[in-house]
Amino acid sequence: MKSKLQLLKDIAEFLNEETDRNTMIDGALRLLIDHSDFETGWIFFIDNEGNPELKAHYQLPPSLEKEGYHHLCEGKCWCVNKYNNKELERATNIFVCSRLEKARMEYPDENNNITHHATVPLISGDESFGLLNIASPYTEQFAKDELDLLESVAFQIGSTLKRIELNAQEQENMIIMERQRLARDLHDSVNQMLFSIGITSHAAKTLDNKEKLSDAFDSIENTSKHAMKEMKALIWQLKPIGLEKGIIDAIEKYADLLGIELEVTVSGFYDVPDNVEVGLYRVMQEGLNNVRKHSGSAKAEIVIRSKADELEIHIMDDGIGFDQKEKSGYSYGLGNMKDRVKKLGGILDIQSQKGNGTTVKVIVPIGE
Repeated sequence: MKSKLQLLKDIAEFLNEETDRNTMIDGALRLLIDHSDFETGWIFFIDNEGNPELKAHYQLPPSLEKEGYHHLCEGKCWCVNKYNNKELERATNIFVCSRLEKARMEYPDENNNITHHATVPLISGDESFGLLNIASPYTEQFAKDELDLLESVAFQIGSTLKRIELNAQEQENMIIMERQRLARDLHDSVNQMLFSIGITSHAAKTLDNKEKLSDAFDSIENTSKHAMKEMKALIWQLKPIGLEKGIIDAIEKYADLLGIELEVTVSGFYDVPDNVEVGLYRVMQEGLNNVRKHSGSAKAEIVIRSKADELEIHIMDDGIGFDQKEKSGYSYGLGNMKDRVKKLGGILDIQSQKGNGTTVKVIVPIGE
C-alpha cells in the first residue's frame, strides 16, 4: 500500500492529464482502491432532480452486480437523501445501507463480507456532482485517517470535474466565436461577389452589342463559380473536423481504420444540427469499437432511418452476442453511448443474445 501522500500525488498527476469525464472517474477510483486498504468503490452522479446514476465502479461483490446492478442502483438510500438535502458535506460512515442490506439478504453468500460503506460528496466550490462510496470486508466503520483520505480524493475528483466542465464551455465559446468570424467572412467575400453579379446582370439588360453581352455573361459565370467555391470552403469550415463530407463518409472511414467491413443504409432525408451530428457520430464510433473489441466479428451494419420527427439508428453485428442479464448494467463503452444519446434528448436500447449478435438502437428527436 502506498503512503497517503504518495497516493494523493499519483491521483493528482493522473487527474491533471485527463480531459474525459468518464475515463477520469474510472481511473481515479481504480487508483484509490488498488493502492489503499479499501476493497471496492462506486461513484454516483446525481442530477438536478436528485436522481442517482451509477457512473463508475470497481471490484464490486457479486451481490451488487446481480441483475444489472439492481440493488446498487434501485431504491432510496440514506446517503443520496442526505446529499439531496444538502446535509452531506464530509466523508461519513454509513452504519445502515439499505442497498447493501437488500443485496446481502437476497444473496447472503455473495457479498464478500461487505456490509457497510463510507460516502463523501464530489464537490467543487458551490457545485456538487455526486457521491464517492467505498467499502471493505469486515469493516463497519472507517478510521478518521481513512475518511480524510477519502475526502481529499473526492475534492480532487470534484475539482477535475469542474475543470473538464469549464474546458467544454470554453471550447463551445471558441466554436461560437469561430462561427461569428466565418459569418463575417461570408458577408465580406461572398456577399460582395453576389452584389457584383447583380450589378453586372442589371447592366447586361441594356446591352445590344453581342460581344459586350458575351463578356458580361462570362463575368457573371466566373464570379458565380468563385462565389460557389468560397461558399463551399466556408461551409466545410463550419463542419466539425472529420465530418466535412458528412457523417456517412466519416463513419465509413472510421470503420476502415478499425478493419471492420461496414454496410451503411440510409432511408429518408435528414438534416440535423452540428451538435447532434457530432453526438451521433461519436455514438456510432463507440458502437463500432464495441464490435471490434467484443463481438468476434469483422462485419457490422448501420441503418439510418429518418422519420417525421425523429432519427432512428441501428448498429448491428453478427458476432457472439452476450447475455443481457449478465451485462445489462454499467460498462464504460455503453455508458459513454448512453450519456451522449441522453444529452441529445434521445433513448438507447440494446438487444443481444449469445450466438445471435448485438443490435444497438438509438432514437433522437429531430423535430423543429
